[in-house]
Amino acid sequence: MGLYLIVFTIAAVDYPGGSINQSAADGYSFFHNFLCDVMNPVTQGGKANDARALAIVAHVILSITMISFFYILPEIFNRTNRNTKLIRGFGVLTMTVFIFMYTSYHDSIVTLTAVLGTVALIPFFIELAHYKNKGLKQLAYLCYILSVVVFFIFTTKIGFYYLPFLQKITFGVDAWWVIWVSLIVLRKEKEIMVIPATKSESFN
Repeated sequence: MGLYLIVFTIAAVDYPGGSINQSAADGYSFFHNFLCDVMNPVTQGGKANDARALAIVAHVILSITMISFFYILPEIFNRTNRNTKLIRGFGVLTMTVFIFMYTSYHDSIVTLTAVLGTVALIPFFIELAHYKNKGLKQLAYLCYILSVVVFFIFTTKIGFYYLPFLQKITFGVDAWWVIWVSLIVLRKEKEIMVIPATKSESFN
């Protein structure tokens, strides 16, 4: 996630400028440009976008990060069942499709990832109902609600002017969720490694 932010920032600095809200603007605007704007071959203002190649590299890094996230996400639960397998399978599939967001099929990819992501999160929320960490549960619900709002605005164009900024707020909340889950899984892995070592020492 950190590497994505670094590479994306470098690409954004080289972005010529222009957004749906302000087509003639110079440079990348935090409030008016979408994250995907930097991957467009031509800006909204009609300028050639030399930052595209590096922006695509950043996007691939983010995609790999999210594929890895959905692969480890079921590990926060203490059991393996059909739901956890569906979470991993559809989650990884969703983020694999997400890679192609930089293509001319952007809008179709947005819709497809929304559908596949929801399929992945339905079994996740079923398992989450029994999860003890209330803070993580609330954050997961918030992430999904924000994603639904973003998709609704993207589809209906209601409040579209504010969508670039809301997209970044949603990204920040999602990043918080990814980091929190990763730390939980890392802690569980360390505990699993410590227990066999403790048993071995007791035996000796």
